[in-house]
Amino acid sequence: MVYEVKNNTLYIRELDRFDLEKCATCGQAFRWSECEKNEAAGELSAFTCVIRGKAVRAAQTQAYVSVFPCMADEALSYIDYFDLGRDYAAIEEMIAADPRLSVCLPGAEGIRVFNQEPFEALISFIISANNNIKRISGIVERLCRLAGEKLDFMGSELYAFPSPKAIAALSVEQLTAIGAGYRAPYIVETAQRIAEGYELETLRDMPLDKARKELLSFKGVGSKVADCILLFSLGHTDAFPIDVWIDRAMNELFFDSVPPKKAELREAVASIGRYSGIIQQYIFFHARAVQLGKAKKEEEARGKNAG
Repeated sequence: MVYEVKNNTLYIRELDRFDLEKCATCGQAFRWSECEKNEAAGELSAFTCVIRGKAVRAAQTQAYVSVFPCMADEALSYIDYFDLGRDYAAIEEMIAADPRLSVCLPGAEGIRVFNQEPFEALISFIISANNNIKRISGIVERLCRLAGEKLDFMGSELYAFPSPKAIAALSVEQLTAIGAGYRAPYIVETAQRIAEGYELETLRDMPLDKARKELLSFKGVGSKVADCILLFSLGHTDAFPIDVWIDRAMNELFFDSVPPKKAELREAVASIGRYSGIIQQYIFFHARAVQLGKAKKEEEARGKNAG
């Protein structure tokens, strides 16, 4: 990887294992919006987003990834956000060498785990509980419009993610009105706790189990949500969120479709290694792409209904 900042644009070249579109749409972050590509420049994909409080346009061509605007002293922040300092070639080699996991690699190459802001991840994944990606993105966007700073960007209005204090000042009724539903009081209470001085960054250096336990003390945070926050914003690469897709995938890939006991599932996750959370994204991408386990679930449901 090499990079330079030219004309207020960050250009990252010789970049291996990075697919902007897959990363932006795989459900790990909810602020990425597809925008018009500059086909004359050879852009394969283009998105706008607010990253760490700054509105940007990111695009990918065969030769480079670009981020605009970017000052010279901001380049490393974006490189960190995209996790470009990590050797994903080695991670993909690990996946390819594992007969249980190798099926997940084709089509999923280029996924990386973004390093998001912890407070934004905390609130976003509380919203994600019992929800789908499209609806989560809509609620998060309306929350930003309700309480975030307006950013005029390339003729459009984008909004920064609100501060803890700004969200804490909202009423449950305001959050319910934007679609937060039963999560509304959890969001307000969580924001108040952070605004009063709880420091999420302390979880970064804790052992995984201890950090997860801390997050579980927040209302609206269950095990899956906690692991999402730890993986996608606090550097715990072995945090392994389990949703319906991962549950189906693990059953098929590791247990021949026989539902495992909790201890067996924990052992299977541990066997993947210290990058199990990152590898979980490949499993998730594969499971959704091929609708893994869905046909079996539907067949079982039909059998129960017939009985």
